[in-house]
Order: sequence, then C-alpha cells, then structure tokens
Amino acid sequence: MSNNINVINSDIIDEAYDVYWKDASMLIKDATPKPVLIITGTHEKDGTEQKQLQKMLEACKLVNEQYNILQMENDQKIAWYQLRELLHPKIIFLIGIMPLQLGISASFKLNEPNNFNDKIWLPTLSINKLEQHADAKKQLWENGMKPVFVNKLFGEI
Repeated sequence: MSNNINVINSDIIDEAYDVYWKDASMLIKDATPKPVLIITGTHEKDGTEQKQLQKMLEACKLVNEQYNILQMENDQKIAWYQLRELLHPKIIFLIGIMPLQLGISASFKLNEPNNFNDKIWLPTLSINKLEQHADAKKQLWENGMKPVFVNKLFGEI
C-alpha cells in the first residue's frame, strides 16, 4: 500500500483555488503592458463611479498610455501572477479590491503605498465608500496618490 498523496485530487486543496490557474486573458482582453494597473470593482460606463475614477486619474496627472483599468466583480478572483506576467505593471492601484481576490495572502496598509513582489501597491476602499468617508479620501490623496503619482517618490511612471 502506497502512502503517496495525490495533492491535486485530495481534500487538502479546496476546489475554490482552481480559479487561480484559469486563463486570465478574458479579463485582460486587449490590454497591453503599461506601468500602472488599476483594478476596481465593476461600474457603469459614464456612471458616477466612472466619472469619479476619471477625476482621480486626472488629479494624479495620469494619461491613458500609462495605465490599464481592469474591472472585477465583488466575488471574482484572478491570479496575480498572470496579471504580472501579461501586463508588467510597476504600480498596482486596488480600488475596492482585496489582495485575496488576486490570490495574495498578505496584509497591506490601506491608502498608503505598499511594497510587495517588487511592485508598489496602493489599496483603497471602493469609489462609493471613498465618497462616503471624506477622511479616507483625504488620506488616500495625501499618503498614497500624491506621493506615488504626483511626487513620484517611487520613480517615474
């Protein structure tokens, strides 16, 4: 009798983690490598959230050629390693998206730059929640967006 365990077909790894091995190209679509990757929850085109996001990007002096925007559902998951390999971002701006949705088991400081996987990560609340919490919005600007995108404390974009 063999004591070998077939990890793939065992109860050790739950099937819920299979999503991290699925092809990410459907979410990425025709995006090409750019220095900034913005991952946000889904929102209506030309809706209030979209307009607020555009204002945020304009305040950061970012232009279309510098960033990709990916929208994810609240419970959607995608593998960070695939995004990294396909899009090669230097800065990842998570707006209302948890690192765990990208298969990352790490705690990041909210509204501040975090160094992880040799990239700068800027996690924050969803756009709707930022609108409801002026103090969080101010903290995001002063401690996160301005140092990273305007003052370029982590290098040129």
